[in-house]
Amino acid sequence: MKSSVTPLVEFAPALAAILGEDAVRTEDAHLDAYTADTYWPAISARAGGSPLGRPDVVAVPRSEADVAAALRVAASYGVPVVPWGGGSGTQGGAVAVRGGLVIDLRGLDQILEIDERSLTVTAQAGVNGRALEQALNERGLMLPHYPASSEWATVGGYVAARGSGVLSTRYGKIEDLVLSLQVALPSGELIDTVAVPRHAVGPDLTQLFIGSEGTLGVITRVTLEVVPLPAERRFLTLSFPSVDAGVEAFRSTLAAGHRPSVIRMYDEEATPRTLSPVVGEPLDGVCAIVCCEGEPEAVAVEGARTIELARAQGARELDPELARRWWDRRYEFYKPPHHPELPAVWGTIDVVASYTKIAGVHEALKRAVRDAYADRGLQLRMHFSHWYRWGTMIYARFLVPEGDLELHDRIWRDGITAVLEAGGVMNDHHGVGLKLAPYMAAQYGPALDALRRVKTALDPLGIMNPGKLGL
Repeated sequence: MKSSVTPLVEFAPALAAILGEDAVRTEDAHLDAYTADTYWPAISARAGGSPLGRPDVVAVPRSEADVAAALRVAASYGVPVVPWGGGSGTQGGAVAVRGGLVIDLRGLDQILEIDERSLTVTAQAGVNGRALEQALNERGLMLPHYPASSEWATVGGYVAARGSGVLSTRYGKIEDLVLSLQVALPSGELIDTVAVPRHAVGPDLTQLFIGSEGTLGVITRVTLEVVPLPAERRFLTLSFPSVDAGVEAFRSTLAAGHRPSVIRMYDEEATPRTLSPVVGEPLDGVCAIVCCEGEPEAVAVEGARTIELARAQGARELDPELARRWWDRRYEFYKPPHHPELPAVWGTIDVVASYTKIAGVHEALKRAVRDAYADRGLQLRMHFSHWYRWGTMIYARFLVPEGDLELHDRIWRDGITAVLEAGGVMNDHHGVGLKLAPYMAAQYGPALDALRRVKTALDPLGIMNPGKLGL
């Protein structure tokens, strides 16, 4: 969809005059590269020749000041602005549905400081996740945020979508790792949030911008907590008699104060269809991959206690090499032949709930998605991959061999409605974007109006990533 803004002819030259001619692109071939992230409707629409959105201008700033300047120019012309990181988001959050300006942040690619004493790293928003990890590893450190998208995603994208990684059970999600942010506001101002997250000098603005998906401003730099590379990783593979038994085992583990870095439990359908092909051995039933890491003595105690609590729920130990193999191959899940391709319809209904409600949410997804669409050949593969003291999440990947947008949207509507009715929350770590925007009112209730007022105060022109977050 093209922008309806009339001064676009003047906008691009005005932007180039400030950022430089080489930083501003308007050629069709270049703009086409920004028509889809990994959101299924965007991929399908692009393949059909009618993309959901296409920018009119792409800018690649080289400094935080350039980002702020681009926003000032966009505001003066009333041009919509969409930040772009690695383009790996699954929710359509980076699709320019109203045209306008895409700000490609990958030009901000500098690691500014690694503070080995304080265990922090400060990086510009466009730093690639894999590149950052390599730089930290060379100093014996790691950012304990290993999402499946790290090969493509950027630091800013990690934060803007409120993402998570496979080590979150021990170290937390991205919001637990962010100390402070620098943000370019829609007005063109650059602000820095308070330097540390633990303070009592008013509300925490840092958390306001985490998960805002470019609707409140553009994140330009981030200071993150890092940790030393673990001295040891111990892997466990466990088989449970049921999903409920596995949930109780790991609930008990966390309640006792243990924090495995990885707990990834596959239900009866996901084990043979998702886990087995990657680890290379036939498995069935409910299987869990567990990793304990840290100092060897602590790892030994935590691993032994995790096994003991699992056995109390009827678990059997399988070859730990399977879990190690999963670790080594964990990114293969998201590449061919394991990752689906068109003409298939696919999506991940990522939901989270308390331990009291998670079983009901799991059953609700089976009824509303797996059973309801069995006649279309739908497969629903669910695993539990992020665990908290209070609850856990379900990563529910559905796949239909062939279908259309109406089918895709109907599956999502039925799935999300069932989750909310069962007391679940519709997302743990993928963000909202376009995909979940229609359900934000049901999720938030009247509180969504408070968020809209914040949006209006910061972005009175409504130019920041319009159409996203249900705002």
